[in-house]
Amino acid sequence: MNSKSTGFTIAEYCSQMEAGSIIVNREYQRSSKVWPPAARSYLIDTILSSFPMPKISLYQKTDLRSRKTIKEIVDGQQRSQAIYDFFNNTLRITGPSRWAGKRFLDLEEPDQQRFIEYQIDADLFVAATDDEIRQMFRRINSYTVPLNPEEQRHATHQGAFKWFVVGETEKYASTLKQIGVFKERALSRMADAKLITELCLALSSGMETYSKKKLDNFYRVHEVEFPSQERMSAYFATGFGVISEWHDLHGGALMKPANLYSLFLAVIHMREPISVFESVFSASSFVRGSEEILLANLTALSAALEADSAPLSFRGFFDASDQATNTKRNRETRFRWLCRAHGSELIE
Repeated sequence: MNSKSTGFTIAEYCSQMEAGSIIVNREYQRSSKVWPPAARSYLIDTILSSFPMPKISLYQKTDLRSRKTIKEIVDGQQRSQAIYDFFNNTLRITGPSRWAGKRFLDLEEPDQQRFIEYQIDADLFVAATDDEIRQMFRRINSYTVPLNPEEQRHATHQGAFKWFVVGETEKYASTLKQIGVFKERALSRMADAKLITELCLALSSGMETYSKKKLDNFYRVHEVEFPSQERMSAYFATGFGVISEWHDLHGGALMKPANLYSLFLAVIHMREPISVFESVFSASSFVRGSEEILLANLTALSAALEADSAPLSFRGFFDASDQATNTKRNRETRFRWLCRAHGSELIE
């Protein structure tokens, strides 16, 4: 089996698909699911924004009878079909894109030019048998880092909630890095997607100890639609907007993911009481103090977590932040402390 790297402009690639010299072989299709409009639109937006997309794999073979050389799409069928459909004006971009609502023919000429000249990189396999193609994928997968649960969810699901999470992580990944919640390595493994998902779950049904099964089920239940999208998006704008202004807390103990989870929910609840949190802490009957007192209280809590031994008065908060940080009990304990920090006295 021989292989080489090659490339096509989208104009060349779609012309060859139209002529039948590049074809889809359904035997190589890894999933029977067809990409939903959100996934297809995201790909087109990626191309129009000049971001790279993964390589496509093609298997070149020559038919002895017709003596015609064709290329079968081994990996990249959904991408190829989405590109071809947009090229032929049968796909309209949807979702949070600057080109939302447009087909190819609706684009401005510079955007059309950028689309048709976009370079599709491909691995071309020549003189290969079906068995060699199969082995090739097995060998590649043998050296691939196993997907963590977040990556598995985003590879498996293509529904409304998945694409909501994608949009929110794109908005706030840099913020989460700048304030000291995640480093680049964690962001590349989708730790921010997990945080966004868990916050959505908490805002929907209360704080819990989340299992992989519960998180997976939230994606599954919201495959078709995510009716809380606008409300959740507003919560994230408020929560991350407020926390990003508290510069003295950035990089400190309250910015650790488990603590940030509780802090974010407290910030939202104390500004707009959330019914599922009222039994944990009644924000509707609580008298808030000034912003200066709030920041002083939060700074004191952060310092207590960073000290060798926490002051006795902060021991409950320290213990809930020290271990088993993602259990329902400790999440709610931290949440109560962080809600009380909005008042004039920080007491348990």
